[in-house]
Amino acid sequence: MPRTEPITRLEVAACPTHRMDVKHYADYPVGCACLSPERRDGLAKRLDAARAEGNPLAEMAE
Repeated sequence: MPRTEPITRLEVAACPTHRMDVKHYADYPVGCACLSPERRDGLAKRLDAARAEGNPLAEMAE
């Protein structure tokens, strides 16, 4: 499923090597190609929790 949300700081922290390559994240709703499906699921849960807390890591990466 293609991405519909902007790339967040938390996602960039999970894969800092490709932070400048937007296409690397495009095919995944959360995370990127470097992460296993289990890690992407875990990241999605952490991202939901960060958004609920108002954590700045849930904000769009620059």
